[in-house]
Amino acid sequence: RVRRTADEIISLDKKGEDYKKISKALHISQNSIAKVIQTLKKDGSATILQRCPGRPRKLTSQQERLLMRRVKEDRHATSLQQAKAVESQTGYTVSCDTIRRTLKPLLKPMHKKARLEFARPHAEKDEDYWGSILWSDETKITLFGIDGFKTVWHHKVKHGGDSVLMWAA
Repeated sequence: RVRRTADEIISLDKKGEDYKKISKALHISQNSIAKVIQTLKKDGSATILQRCPGRPRKLTSQQERLLMRRVKEDRHATSLQQAKAVESQTGYTVSCDTIRRTLKPLLKPMHKKARLEFARPHAEKDEDYWGSILWSDETKITLFGIDGFKTVWHHKVKHGGDSVLMWAA
């Protein structure tokens, strides 16, 4: 399709049509028409280069494989540590967000199942219920009781995230 469009632009230009008429006939911007014709006159060939849609890739497939290997070796390393490791091995600066975006597909079906198993029974809970729950992310929480201390018991979540769910008394 792209090659045919370039050929159509060239043939209409050779017939003496101006950019505006070619643009209307082919439903392409005048700038694109001008670039194709100028490229033809300059290089002798007219090709229309199309970019892949979406966000340009920051990491090459080789760098992604390197990152995956590093994650399998040390699953507890933070994205900042992984970014520094990739930079030291490849000499290529990568942000923590890029590391997280690349690792997002590591959520396996068992992780999705565990999240659903938690979400389904809690989906219809009211606001008062959620107000009595304390969520902690790497936060040390000390609760004081009659004897000065109160023990909070929680059970481990098999395939959940890093958060701990605790019910307040």
